[in-house]
Amino acid sequence: MRIGINTLVAVPGGIGGTQTYLQKLIENLAKIDKENEYFLFVAPWNKELFRVKQKNFKKLICRIPAKPLFLRVLYEQIALSILAWRNRVDIFHFPASVCSFFLFCPSILTLHDITPLVSAEFIPPILHYYWKFAYKFSTRRVNSIITVSYSAKENIAKFLAVPREKIKVIYHGNRPRTPEIEGKNKIASNLYQNKKGSFPYILWVGKMYTHKNLPRLLRAYSKLIKDKNIKHQLVLCGIKSWGYSSFIKTVEELNLQDKVIFKGYIPDNELERMYLNASLFVFPSLSEGFGLPILEAMSCAVPVITSNYGAMAEVAGNAALLVNPYNIDEIAEAMYKVLTNKNLREDLIKRGLERVKKFSWEKTAKETLKIYKETYKSKLRN
Repeated sequence: MRIGINTLVAVPGGIGGTQTYLQKLIENLAKIDKENEYFLFVAPWNKELFRVKQKNFKKLICRIPAKPLFLRVLYEQIALSILAWRNRVDIFHFPASVCSFFLFCPSILTLHDITPLVSAEFIPPILHYYWKFAYKFSTRRVNSIITVSYSAKENIAKFLAVPREKIKVIYHGNRPRTPEIEGKNKIASNLYQNKKGSFPYILWVGKMYTHKNLPRLLRAYSKLIKDKNIKHQLVLCGIKSWGYSSFIKTVEELNLQDKVIFKGYIPDNELERMYLNASLFVFPSLSEGFGLPILEAMSCAVPVITSNYGAMAEVAGNAALLVNPYNIDEIAEAMYKVLTNKNLREDLIKRGLERVKKFSWEKTAKETLKIYKETYKSKLRN
């Protein structure tokens, strides 16, 4: 097979989980598949994200700018398909929720989530209508759909009227890590250091969308400080998005400027250190397709609090303390319990380290390759 993969969505520093998915999928496809030919459609500004040196992997440079966005989107919709046709691609994988308008070969779409439809109240109206059109068009145009949780599959089937048999669930993997500290030895005194000194901290990681529920997390954290006299700072790592303004407004309203640290986007090696030294990871999102930071925290032996429904609960299993993300008091009480109850902390850490063993990027790659083969065989039959 000659397999094309669109990587143009991966703008360094611009996206989170989708970039990780792309990098790890390609890296592990290279490990398991020495037979098929792969054509990675990359740009000058992201080609170094994919350092695959095998002979059966070829990078095709698409000479387009990263910005403005509409030029890249236009290229993906028209020119990308022509380039794939010229290189006699047998099947094409669109790994970021939208496919091209013009397709000359069978195609696979990875649809990570449909939050703009499930939680329409959290995004600007113009984006809601754009994504509604893009999702409907893409899901009807492609041959197969991959999604990353059973919760996401049900949403896709419900909101987009896609036959369930067309949707395949393939979980994300988990990056193999070697924690600097054994889980049983991690205590609530791990420190964050900056110019002001050293202090213990609670961690959140993600892109700052409104549905990430940061205002409620901030209010729960404020209660923790005022009612329980907890000394931990709150550290947030991630890219700014349309939830950032409400985040800043809430920080100022609660007078938390000296307690909350926003790190912005940070590279993987620094992010891993942030996980390793955190006392607690809190992820009370209202909607997710998967929730990769949950696994990343668990693999670094950090106790996790996350939402009690949807993909968050599905990914966490029994290895996290689950809370109602709409209930500020419940979030605050859960944070207090984990920070002060050593037995609970150790139990969550132990369960988390076991839980992450169920997820691997090699398994993700193997199941994706199976979809490639099935789609190709379908093409031959037709």
